[in-house]
Amino acid sequence: MLKSLKWQEGLILSIKVTEDLYAISQMRDNHLLEVFDIFVNDDDWGGVDLNKPNVLFTIFVSIKNIKKIFSSLVSREFAVPNERPVEKRMLSAIFGTPGKTGAKLIELSEDYSNIGAQVIKEALSPDDDLKLIHRYELCGMVGDPEKIILRIKNYRETGINWDPSKEFLFPGIQRPQR
Repeated sequence: MLKSLKWQEGLILSIKVTEDLYAISQMRDNHLLEVFDIFVNDDDWGGVDLNKPNVLFTIFVSIKNIKKIFSSLVSREFAVPNERPVEKRMLSAIFGTPGKTGAKLIELSEDYSNIGAQVIKEALSPDDDLKLIHRYELCGMVGDPEKIILRIKNYRETGINWDPSKEFLFPGIQRPQR
């Protein structure tokens, strides 16, 4: 576990998922964290090029609250940072009375913020927009380290990349299939 950590665009960090499973992540602009679909058993990331594996998910995080999930900083001597564009499309939650929740599809602003984001599609529906809901991440800030760890564990165990927070916004939504 890292004692102190400040946000630094491009910084590569190892995430301790279990005693013998590690994931790798990279800080991007405006507190966006990319988590990659690549895992090791010994926290050794030598020779990894983050431009090659799929990005499992990109989420806004509160680094102060989640820093305990990181086991180490990964030097650029050992891993090449991802230079692909950051995914700018995200789901913006709509909170209403019970039965009146959902999300809209937005494109983040130039400075990767939901403030000033362009709305791509209003009021997504699981009946009509299930692929969009499955594909894009919620743009809310994640501050619970266990949510991140549980999501990674679930992906490793089932092969399904799913944010269960979407079930609150879309009650009864069908989870993605493998």
